[in-house]
Amino acid sequence: MEDNGTEKWFVITSKPRSEQRAVDNLTSQHIEVYLPKIKRLKKRQGKKVIIEEVLFPNYLFIKLTIEKSNFNAIRSTRGVGSFVRFGLNYATINNELIARLKTDLAESTEQNTIEILTNIDKGEQLIITEGPFQGLTGIYQCKDGLERSVLLLNILGKENKVVIENNHFDVI
Repeated sequence: MEDNGTEKWFVITSKPRSEQRAVDNLTSQHIEVYLPKIKRLKKRQGKKVIIEEVLFPNYLFIKLTIEKSNFNAIRSTRGVGSFVRFGLNYATINNELIARLKTDLAESTEQNTIEILTNIDKGEQLIITEGPFQGLTGIYQCKDGLERSVLLLNILGKENKVVIENNHFDVI
């Protein structure tokens, strides 16, 4: 859509667990949609896995031109619940807030590494993904500040404690 100053971000709800369906169907109608997601470490069937979850369940943001948009067609889109309203007024979010949310979520990917590390148990097996030890497996020992951790690596038949940056390894 061209930006003629009347485009606004509107808040809509999705049907339960249908956020992605709503995004897909709205996108196919050439509507700009923003569904904020964040990565989290969860345990599933005894294993820790990183999953992407919706930051605001059942809520999406869509950018519309008030004069040109068909609000009824949007409401009847599969996966969409309704527009959020305050009385007769549609709920809108200013562009700066959406831009800030996008920036903060992009930056929080780095912070998620710290959150993931708080969920790693001593003795858990890891694989090193970057640096001179890439491809080696190690055993998690402890945190070494906010940006590094101590891993136990088997190098040349001997166990060695090595300090590795947190974003240079993953849980196996």
